[in-house]
Amino acid sequence: MGWYNVCPIEEGTGIPLTDQETPYALYYCHTVSPQTIQEIKQASELVGSVLMEAWSIVRTLDEETLLDYGFPKDAIKVVKHDSLAPFCMRLDWCWNEETGVKKVIETNPQTPSFWFECTEGNGKVAEHFELKDPVYDAQNVLSVSLNQHIQRAAQVLKKRVQECRVAFTALNNAEDLGTMRWLSKKFNHKSAVLPLEYLRIKDGKYLFDSRTGLPIDILFMWYPIEWVIYDTDDKGERLWPALEQLILENKVVIVNFGSAFALQPKSIFALITDLGLELFNHKDAQTIFDYFPKTSMVPEKIGNSYFAKPILGREGAGGFAVKSGEVAVRSHSNDPWYIEQDYVYQELLELPTLELAQQSMTVVWGAWLYNNGQDKLVSGGVGMRVSEGKITDNISYWCPIGC
Repeated sequence: MGWYNVCPIEEGTGIPLTDQETPYALYYCHTVSPQTIQEIKQASELVGSVLMEAWSIVRTLDEETLLDYGFPKDAIKVVKHDSLAPFCMRLDWCWNEETGVKKVIETNPQTPSFWFECTEGNGKVAEHFELKDPVYDAQNVLSVSLNQHIQRAAQVLKKRVQECRVAFTALNNAEDLGTMRWLSKKFNHKSAVLPLEYLRIKDGKYLFDSRTGLPIDILFMWYPIEWVIYDTDDKGERLWPALEQLILENKVVIVNFGSAFALQPKSIFALITDLGLELFNHKDAQTIFDYFPKTSMVPEKIGNSYFAKPILGREGAGGFAVKSGEVAVRSHSNDPWYIEQDYVYQELLELPTLELAQQSMTVVWGAWLYNNGQDKLVSGGVGMRVSEGKITDNISYWCPIGC
């Protein structure tokens, strides 16, 4: 199995199910100019400044306003409580050099997807094809910022980082848990990596790893809040109230959780549009004008051509494009969880295309940002995904890049 395919792992045994192997990436490395990479990184940092300002505004909004923008009621306390700023996020870009349209489509602060690829994977594939790593400093930026952020989390607990038990968790699948194992190696101290199902709460006092019985002080949980709040145990009891209480009482710090979720709903771009340029400083206002697509909770404010997506959508699920009043294309993935949500509407952008193997592929660029320890977001990895359809969803491909 190479980087260009993925197969599921059998639960319990960990044996790869090679008969269920599916294509994941292209056996190819697309050459990009260092200038393009630099421009995407610089634009991403400018967008990051706007988003950090938006984060500070979201935390001051009342519950009614947050509900209007699609925040789940059960998530609001944690969003407003979490004073540890977001650690990282992935921006998705429509970076169309041919038409000159360069707009950030959305921000994904609560996902482990497409992380290794943008940070380390491109470099490995580029070397294989005798090209240069497009983001040679990305691993160092991640490692430094990760260690700084865990240090800050320890300060919230009034402990030294060496005294804290740190754990990384995600869904028990090859991609998410594998990403957490990879991420944990960037941390300079001892840590544990565990699937979500091994997390337990002891009498409302602490979170612990059921395999070892050891408490957890600082947790990286790459699992969306909008799913956590509805999860139940074997008896059908909701798990969220007990976990929420631990967070509110600072008995555990979940990094990139409440603060990250403050920027996860797609309605954040509508909020930025609604706030107006006057609320931002001159530099951020210029960034919004240059790089943010017009977005609204009401389609009429965008016009008769727009892209609609669920407020808590992921991987393109439930999305559809309307052109001149007619639905032009729909996502392959239309789970009721997504299509029954409220939607946000964004000006319709022309995504770039790439000719590969005699086929025209739709391109979305991803760019990672990290907290530099002073709540400024700095650029890390950059990567490219391509899809056969017009909507980039969970069956899109990683297209490695090199310089």
